[in-house]
Amino acid sequence: MTGTRMFAKIKELKQIGYKKLSVATELQIDVKTVRKYWDMTEDEYQEYLASTKTRSRIMTPYKNDILEMLKKYPNITGSVIYDRLREVNEEFEPSYRSVRLYVSDLREEVGIPTIKTIRQYTECEELPLGFQAQVDLGQMVMQDAYNKRIKIYIFAMVMSASRHKYVYFQLDPFTSQTFIEAHDRAFKYFSGRTTEIVYDQDRVMVVSENSGDIIFTEKFENYKNYAGFSVHLCRGYDPESKGKIESVVKYVKNNFLKYRVFHGISALNSDGLAWLDRTGNGLIHETTKMIPKVVFEQEKKHLKSVSALGIKTEIPRVAVVRKTNVVVYKQNRYAMPKGTYFPGRKMKIAECSDGKNIDFIDYETKELIQRHLINHEKGKYIGTNHPERDRFTDYTELTEKVINGFGDESKGKAFVEVILEEKKRYARDQLGLLAKLQKQFTGQEINHALEYCMSRKLYSAVYLKDTLEYLSINKKDKVFEKADIPDKYLKITAQKRSIDVYSSITTGRGNHHG
Repeated sequence: MTGTRMFAKIKELKQIGYKKLSVATELQIDVKTVRKYWDMTEDEYQEYLASTKTRSRIMTPYKNDILEMLKKYPNITGSVIYDRLREVNEEFEPSYRSVRLYVSDLREEVGIPTIKTIRQYTECEELPLGFQAQVDLGQMVMQDAYNKRIKIYIFAMVMSASRHKYVYFQLDPFTSQTFIEAHDRAFKYFSGRTTEIVYDQDRVMVVSENSGDIIFTEKFENYKNYAGFSVHLCRGYDPESKGKIESVVKYVKNNFLKYRVFHGISALNSDGLAWLDRTGNGLIHETTKMIPKVVFEQEKKHLKSVSALGIKTEIPRVAVVRKTNVVVYKQNRYAMPKGTYFPGRKMKIAECSDGKNIDFIDYETKELIQRHLINHEKGKYIGTNHPERDRFTDYTELTEKVINGFGDESKGKAFVEVILEEKKRYARDQLGLLAKLQKQFTGQEINHALEYCMSRKLYSAVYLKDTLEYLSINKKDKVFEKADIPDKYLKITAQKRSIDVYSSITTGRGNHHG
């Protein structure tokens, strides 16, 4: 608190033309103190003195505790002190304003000023209830009871409309999996999710970004599709677009974590939830001038439900079809048939019971779109199967189907076994073509072509196809026997003319043109 003599000096320097900053420099006091008394009249100053005496009486029991905090942490804020006093004293009665002013006066009295840096922000527009949340990660070094430095990793989510906050701490850097688990906890805390969530371009969720084409990590892609929210990514070095969460992370660090002794991660998370209820969400927000947890009672009516995954629950594999007609699964790009893509189309991904194949099923219609062999490498493009390949039938089942399709099963089996041995790499393609030929041609035609190929040791579905096509064309070009001509045309005979008739016609044409 500034005494009567200091108040008089401020007024004196003001009267002779000093600026506020010059007065602060001249008297070696904080410029905030000068601003405080700059326009205050003598009567107002006397009222202020009276109020400080009353405030001092209320705060006197806590003076030593406050002095201890100020000496240990010179930059500690009045709001942090207020929260700590409430934390350790359940019957603490002084108001936040009383504590803040008392701390300010005590700083002047004992000579412990604060040094603050200023960062510029831009206001974000207010959004409808339940529409948007913002998420950010942070980290901070704390000290335990033995003065050992402990790095804490922070996950924070805030409702953009109500400013209702959630915070979670862990000892290890966030991965895609723990990032998702933190969302699960947050949605459980809020009892739902917003339509949109704003993020930074963090590696735990984004693989790359190229001119607006965002590639998410596979786990996060699956999770956001499962939970159903849309994502808005901020540009790099653009804190204004997520100003609310930037303020929350800073608030958590400076109001809760700073000057707190680390007693274990479980205790920290428990204390964090209590702090949220008591202070983070329980005090009037400086911008909205409303209490977040009170406003949130209305906002949570607009949230959408999300089934909790639980920490060990497998996230349903759902992925979006990209413009290039591919679906990403385990860091590989699996091709879909051309024309599969349309905006927003999703595929459910299911590994087959054989452990070798994987099905891509339309998320809405449940239609099987494509089956692929699972590729266990990384970063590979797996193309669509050959058009003549039977893509969906089990390999053993397909082999038996083809062998049974021959009229002479013993010859058919011998033919197929040689093909599977000599053309292992293309075995499924060969079987697919054989199955297709069996549908196009009769059993007699197939057996005829089979005997032709085997007698010449032409073991290939392609050779069988060429043989069938050759025999078919040759059959169409052969001369018809009388038995092939309908009875009503058998008695018709062509008229016979002398060769002289044609000679006269030719001669006549020649004269005409001459």
